[in-house]
Formats: sequence, structure tokens, C-alpha cells
Amino acid sequence: MRNHTHLRLQKPPAITLLALFMLTILMSFTVIQPASAQDYDRIITVEAGPDVPFRLKEIFLTVQPGTVIELPQGTYYFDDELVLNTSHITLRGQGKDKTTLSFKDQPQGAQGILVLSNAFVVEDLAIEDTAGDGIRVEGADGVIFRRLRVEWTNGPDEENGAYGIYPVLCRNVLVEDSIVKGASDAGIYVGQSADIVVRRNVAEFNVAGIEIENSINADVYENLATKNTGGILIFDLPGLSQAGHHTRVFNNRVIDNNTKNFAPAGNIVGKVPTGTGVMVLSTDFVDIYDNEITGNVTTNFALVSFKSIQLLDGSTIPDTYDPYPEHITFHNNAVQKPGGWHLDGGEFTLLANMLFFLKFKPVSDIVVDGWWRTDLETAQHCLYDNTQPNGNEATMGNMQINKKHWFLGLLGIPGTPAKLGYDQANRCQMEAFPAVILDFSIFNVIPDPEPEYTPEEIAAYCAGGDTNDVNWDAFLVNCPSLSSYRLFANATDPTGAAKTDRGVPYDLTTPLFSDYANKYRYVFIPGGATATYAESDPLDFPIGSIIAKSFALPLASGVEKVIETRLLIKRAEGWAALPYIWDSNMTEATLALGGGAMDADIIDPDGNYLTVNYRVPNANQCTGCHGQFGQDKPIGPKARLLNKDYTYALAGGSQTKNQLQHWVDAGLLSATSAELANAPRLATWNDITSGSEEERARAYLETNCAHCHSVGGRAYATGLLLEAHQPLDSVYGLCKSPVAAGKGSGGLSFDIVPGDADKSILNYRLESEDPAIRMPELGRSVVHTQGALLVRNWIDNLTGNCETQQ
Repeated sequence: MRNHTHLRLQKPPAITLLALFMLTILMSFTVIQPASAQDYDRIITVEAGPDVPFRLKEIFLTVQPGTVIELPQGTYYFDDELVLNTSHITLRGQGKDKTTLSFKDQPQGAQGILVLSNAFVVEDLAIEDTAGDGIRVEGADGVIFRRLRVEWTNGPDEENGAYGIYPVLCRNVLVEDSIVKGASDAGIYVGQSADIVVRRNVAEFNVAGIEIENSINADVYENLATKNTGGILIFDLPGLSQAGHHTRVFNNRVIDNNTKNFAPAGNIVGKVPTGTGVMVLSTDFVDIYDNEITGNVTTNFALVSFKSIQLLDGSTIPDTYDPYPEHITFHNNAVQKPGGWHLDGGEFTLLANMLFFLKFKPVSDIVVDGWWRTDLETAQHCLYDNTQPNGNEATMGNMQINKKHWFLGLLGIPGTPAKLGYDQANRCQMEAFPAVILDFSIFNVIPDPEPEYTPEEIAAYCAGGDTNDVNWDAFLVNCPSLSSYRLFANATDPTGAAKTDRGVPYDLTTPLFSDYANKYRYVFIPGGATATYAESDPLDFPIGSIIAKSFALPLASGVEKVIETRLLIKRAEGWAALPYIWDSNMTEATLALGGGAMDADIIDPDGNYLTVNYRVPNANQCTGCHGQFGQDKPIGPKARLLNKDYTYALAGGSQTKNQLQHWVDAGLLSATSAELANAPRLATWNDITSGSEEERARAYLETNCAHCHSVGGRAYATGLLLEAHQPLDSVYGLCKSPVAAGKGSGGLSFDIVPGDADKSILNYRLESEDPAIRMPELGRSVVHTQGALLVRNWIDNLTGNCETQQ
């Protein structure tokens, strides 16, 4: 049950209403502008040329807080997503029709631009034809999208990316003066955020023009939503991080939103009827007024409970979710709906037309589905003073889906013939709530930049230290060559022995799949320091620690070729991720902050030959997997993944020993005997002696998916959590409807369908190579056939069905 303390039931006297009205008008346009976002002293001007994509990626990797990046006029083509981890950045083009970033046919990356940092401004440029979302900002405070054009140039198509402008889990969001076209879900989509202003934008030829979902305190005004399937949507969906409330929608033009719904099947927006003006679903405290809502062929305003969605497709409603929309006002709007009936092939449209046809009337201007909370004595839906151009009151109809009709029920049709006209309870008024005030003070507090070292200082650190030991001093800097850290006894063999007994190799019970690459892992901890044991989180490593992981492809020729070595280095300011690419002769690995790619013919463990497009991630993309609560962390070195035996090479022989115990004995880990005795352990995915089929499948999903699908991970906003200890329920995906999946839903309704992997989105994404569909997003170009088969068999052997899960 949501908090309803903001509502005052008594109708205030006229003078109070007038005062509230004047105050509302004054506050409607109050937005605190960022004082310094446009005035950073540091400016990087990118000159025009074919290498703009390369240089922009390089700038994103090295830029310091408090910088304006100015892009030139022209169209520039990108083959990978851009990822920004630095706060207080303004990205500026020469105009939304002058500077264009095209991602057409990108082979990797689920979006065009991904931003994971605060105080971000993007303005005066265009983003075209991304595989997934146009521009996505996650978990940020202070975000401004201004004068953008985000477009899929082939027009409405379910193969287009899901969202154009997409802030999620953000605070203090401003979207203004932008144009979005062709999104297969929502053009402008603000999800699970707070304190939002969306104004003066044009959204057309999207499924949803503008969508505010599970968000708190939003003002949507002076926008044009036209030629979408639905103009403006205010939704609350189950299983997400927060419930939404307090949204104002005013002074918008919502016109002719009659584009046939082209959302990929399985997405909730795919149920929006073609020809919907404004739709409110299951959220609270929404005030919609002074809008022009005309030409929408199904209805101008729909007020719907998630209970209706459940009836139509069997979606799960968790006990913690309130499916009823409450405290909704729709008033003083100019509405005009074309006459007659309109059918678009959707279930909801068919049902609405049928229930109104039984009263010999077309669907009304204003439609409610009939579901509401019966335990509230407060006014819930206030619908008044909405007029057609001829001066008549807008028509109103209740589909009464909450009731059963004796004859329609026998046919399996929910609802009863529509009830026409207004109830007296609709003739209510509720106290207006105030305008959104954006707090952009974070723009004025620019963090200190990370330490910058001169080339001479870097060279000194990289050449320093005892040449018979690891170069521990070099952890402070990004050495151009891997050999400068002196991690391995043989500098040209990162798969061999460590240079010091302060470095040990290690393995994981179930590793991450990376295009069938073999992996060689080592941890190095400075003398006098130890890592600290943690039962559930990664081990806590001291400053100066270095984790090294080398990737080697099993080539079809029978040779194993080492491609790269990635370092995670623990510095005072946090973990730094550094990718190094080996030369063809294995003489040196060179720092490649921008990543790299290569095609290779390999042979998999079953003897199958295949070609992979192996990708070395750029340093910012590392955050896509390693980011937790806004900070990068190791993924593999967890007790439950390290708790296994390892055979260590010794002079004249070898010794097999539990890894955690060995680390303690070597002085690398602080842990008690009780902690070691009770350490958790994940099963080994391909070892049937290590656990049941379910334990092995869920261990596989944890290592391949849960770095994002966990609390604090990048995919937390989806409500799908895949750590192995998570109960097998809707949060784990059992009969869970997808959120923000776009075409990743594959036309399917649930993440996991017991007994039917073919109907499960989880398997669909594991078995896809499409960059906008595949999961994980990064780290693979081909399907891990053996791992996907394990998950498929587990799902096929689950019992139960999604109908009984409701």
C-alpha cells in the first residue's frame, strides 16, 4: 500500500483554489539551471575528420571532471558503444541536424552512448540507428538532455532500439527541446528516477512518445506527442526498485497517435492500444490538465490497473506491488476523438470495442477499466471539465473489467458491457501538488581530478623498484607496457609462474564465458598486507593489489594464442581497469585503453570449429560488468567461487590444496578457521559431481549474469536478480514479465517459464548473437552452446506453470 498522506480530501474554498492556481502557474516553469555546466574552464575541441569516433572514445577514457567536449559538424560512424564514467562532463555538438553520431550496424554494445556518472549534459547533436537504446544514463544525479535528435532512420520497426533518451535510476533530470523518432518502446523514457522535467520536446513515430515509469515527482509540459502508438504514458510496473507517484502532465499537444503498435511482443508497451492519447497505469497522484488531446482513434485518456494486464496475459503481481491507480485527476483538457470504432489487432483494443459495442457506442474519450481499491474512502479518480471542440463534455466510459458478466464470462471474456457516463465520485477535486524544482547544485561541486603524472614520472615508476620483484611502486600509474609491472617470472608468458610468492594463480568454480577463451588468473598482494575474507562480497583487497587475467583462444590450428591480459589495480581512489593486448610474437603486451578486436577461427571443447569476433573491452566498458553501487569491484575473487582445490606447481613437484586455505597459509588472506570451514561454494557448471542440475545452472547464471543482475549492479533496474542464493521466484525471473527488454524479449512473455525453455526470455537471450539481444552484452560474440544447453535443460525440467504462479 502506498503512502497517501499527501492527499487532502476537503474541497478548499474558492479563494484558496485561486491562490493555488496562481501559485501553480508561477511554479510550473521553475527549474534551477546548472550554474556552471556551461562554464567549465577545460574545453576539448574535436577537429573534424574520419577518426572522430576513435578520438571521442579516447577522450571518454581519459577526460577529467569539469570538461566540455565539443564535437564538429558532420556525420560520424561508430562500431561500438561509447561509455562515459567521468562526472561533470558536457558533450556538445554543433546542432541536432549538424552533428550526427551514427551507430548503424554496430557489432557490439547495446546502446549508442552509456553514461554512468553524475552532472552530465549532452546537447546539440543527433544519435542515429543504435542497436539498442540511443543514449542511456544510469544512476546519475544531475542529467540534462538538450536539443538532441535521436532517430531510427528506417521509420517505425520492431527491430529498432527500445528507447531514445533513457535516464534510469537518476535524480534531477531535465529533457528539453529534443526530437525522438522510431523507438520500438518509448522515445523519451524516464525510469525509476526522481525530480524530473520533460518539456518542449517532439516525440513521433515511437510506440510510446513519452513515458514516465516508476518515477517520483515529474513535470511533463509543452511537448508535442504525435504519430506514436500512445502519446504520453505514466506507468508503474511490478518488481522494480520503487513505486512512482506525483506526476503532472500539462500544456502538451497529444495529437494523432495512431501508428500501429510495433513493439516486440512480450513488452508491456506492446499492449498499449494503437490510437491512445494519454494512458495512466497503476501509479498514484497524477494530475493531467490543460492539454490538447485530439485525433487519437481509440481513446484520448485511459486509466488502467495492472489487474487488467494480468487478466489479458497472466502477468505476475507480487504481494508488495499495488496494482491500482489512485488519486488521478484529468481535467480542463480539450479532447476530440474521431468517431466510430478502431481495431488494431490487440487484445485490449478488441476488448474495449466489444464492451462499448454492446452499448451501441464507440469507445469513449475517457476510459477507465473499472479496477480500484475498495478499502479507500478517499476520492481516487477525479475527471471533470474536459470538453470537446463543440463545447460538449468529453464522453466517459467504464469497461468494468473487474466484474463478470454471466454470458461474456461463459465465453471467457472479462468485463461486462461498458457503463457510460460519469459517476458522482468522479466529480471531485484534489489539491494540486507543487511544481518540480530541480536541484542542480551538484554541477557546482566538481571533484578533484585523479592524480595526473607527467610522462617522466610515469616512466620512472614503470622502470623503478627491485628488478627481482614485482614493481609494486608502478601500481600508481598506467604503464604503457605490461612487462613494467614485472608480474611474471617470464615476462613474455602470462600463463606461467608469478615472479614472487606474493603472487598466486587461482581458478573459479564456474568462470565467465568469453568466446571459449582459456583464462589464466593471478592475484598479487604487496608484502605486509593481506586481503580480508568476506562471505558474500568479493574479498577486500589492500591498496597496491593487482589482479591479472590473461585470455588465450584455442585456435583451430591447434595452437593456443594469448590475446590480452587485463589488470585490475587497487589504488587509493578505487580499482583501475587496464587492458593490455599482446603482439603477434608474444614479446610484449601494450596498454590499449580503447580496446581492440580480432577475428579468429577456434575449436570449442566439443571439437566444433567456429569463427569468433573477439573483442577486448575498452577501459570504460569494464565498468559495465565490474560496476557495483557506482564503484568498480572485482567479480571473480569471492569465497564461493574460490572455495575449491587447486594444484600448485612446486620445485620438484606439485601440491593440491584448497585455494582459500592456501592464500591464508601464504599470508595473502586474513580469515579464521571457522570462516574457512563454513565458506560457501558454488557448483561447477560442467561437473555433474559438484551439484544438481539446478545448482550448476544457477552457478552458471551467477557468474555470467549476476555481476549486472544484482542489487547495485547495472541491471538492478530490471528487477531481475540472478545470484545463486536468490529464491527461485519472480525476482529470479520465474513467470516474470520483462522490463525494458525491447526486442530482447523475443516476443516472449516471461523470463523463465517452468518446463519450457523455448518460451523463456532467459534462454532466448543466452542463445542470441545479436548485440541488442544477447546476454551478457559484452564479452562474447558467439553463443556458449554448452552453457546455454545446461540452462535450457534445467528450465525444461522445472515443474509448475505461470498460471498457477499468479
